[in-house]
Amino acid sequence: MTNNVFTFLVGGKAGEGVKKAGSVAAHIFSKLGRHIFQMDDYMSLIRGGHNFSVVSTSTRWISSHYMKANLVVNFDKRSYDLHFNDLSNKNGISIYNSDEQEKGEGIGVPFTSEAKKYPMKTLMYGVGAVAILSSAIGFKKDEMNEVIKSEYPSGIKDNISFADLIYDIVNSQLGRKYKLEKGDIIRPILTGNESLSLGAIAGGLDVFYGYPMTPASSILHYLAKLAPDFGLAVVHPENELAVINMGIGSAFTGARAMVGTSGGGFALMTEGISLAGMSETPILIILSMRPGPATGVPTYTEQGDLNFALNAGHGEFLRIVASPSTVEESYYLAAELLDLVWKFQTPGILLTDKHLSESSMTVNINTSKTKWSESNNYDGEDYKRYLDTDDGISPMIFPPSNQLIKWNSYEHDEIGFTTENPKMISKMHDKRHKKVKALENYLKNMKTVNVFGNDGPEIFTYGSTTMSVLEALKYGNITAKVIQPIYLKPFPIWELEKESKKSCIVVEMSKAGQFADLLKEKAEIKTKSLINKYDGRPFDPIDLSQQIKEVI
Repeated sequence: MTNNVFTFLVGGKAGEGVKKAGSVAAHIFSKLGRHIFQMDDYMSLIRGGHNFSVVSTSTRWISSHYMKANLVVNFDKRSYDLHFNDLSNKNGISIYNSDEQEKGEGIGVPFTSEAKKYPMKTLMYGVGAVAILSSAIGFKKDEMNEVIKSEYPSGIKDNISFADLIYDIVNSQLGRKYKLEKGDIIRPILTGNESLSLGAIAGGLDVFYGYPMTPASSILHYLAKLAPDFGLAVVHPENELAVINMGIGSAFTGARAMVGTSGGGFALMTEGISLAGMSETPILIILSMRPGPATGVPTYTEQGDLNFALNAGHGEFLRIVASPSTVEESYYLAAELLDLVWKFQTPGILLTDKHLSESSMTVNINTSKTKWSESNNYDGEDYKRYLDTDDGISPMIFPPSNQLIKWNSYEHDEIGFTTENPKMISKMHDKRHKKVKALENYLKNMKTVNVFGNDGPEIFTYGSTTMSVLEALKYGNITAKVIQPIYLKPFPIWELEKESKKSCIVVEMSKAGQFADLLKEKAEIKTKSLINKYDGRPFDPIDLSQQIKEVI
């Protein structure tokens, strides 16, 4: 095993249960008390496209998948050809579909001919992959069958019959190939989208609007499933224009609203974001990046929307942009941002990407650390929605009320009435701008930057790439100081004064080096070496560790 990490990879066509097999493998490892990281790779095709799931596990905290796998299960010849070089050089075992190819290195299993005997046919392949893993790590049949019953509740009898057959075929040739050490405790497994959804609920979320767009779609589906338990309103409108406007309308009534999208949908939302800026509407926007421009590569990952997120909307108004580094941090940051947008009455963006949104990790979440979002509520007379205060934050009341509540997209006076008076225009500009300084002062008492390590060269990164960097350092036994700004706007220059005018290594997933430019512009931090990746795939820790060693 590589660096005390065991990796299981399963590949096949869309519709053959590849992702489910990966998820079941992750739960097997988790039940052993081990940490896991699961990454799913799939083409933008419902059927026929090549899919694979890779699950890496260790007794220590692990923050990335490894593409060099100990056990690879291939359901078709294309998968065999694509993943043969992904085998670990030391003890990698390849399992292939002997019905699709006569010869191959490894162990042949007649997936197709055996699965045809069952009503579910190709969906049985995933069950077979779980059986192969069970044999390889020394699970007994009864242990395996308990997993099958739990994870594949439909057609249990057929599933167990098929699993037993595949288990026997592989066990006779492979036996217990790998002995996995048990970990300390059983931990829950969450994707980034699930984690941020739960964090938003813990922060007081009332309503979510979303139009399905990979990789943000699962937020809509997950919250819809949880809606009855938490009293949520979860709505799928006709498009992203409706999403942002319905979110703003909900905030007007006092509902904590969140919306979710990816780059193309976010582009449609920008006019609504400007409306939120002028009307001083608290709304949390989840922007999960994928490659662009236009449709880009819908089911893959990139960090190309950073500049877009920092500057979305026309005109000048307060924008809050923050990006979590891990699945676990996604939980806390979602609650924190929901609180901030309500405190400062402005739009906020939680910036993530496909790799963090859809990958799974074992987590330790302390729900007591989340803060319920609060607003500056008013209970007096002569209410002014846009009252000019010392910090620019106006009091809020919500319908029903016997007072006039007027929100306005046009420039307005303190009550909310439309104005074109030059003095009032300047006054309202000044009033809104006060919140910028107020927010910066507030953030100075919060954690806005994560720092990992104390010695060695300094590596700057943000978002999901942080996970890749940390795992690369572990794999390569590299001593370095990793600095990850959580908040990107306002940029926490007060936390980075010691790094000003230094030269550092920057790791990010964009062609143009948008994050490197942000460091130079805001904190005068120069980039000595830029390690960037922009092919839609996340960094592999083995490859990344070599690149870091080269620039060091």
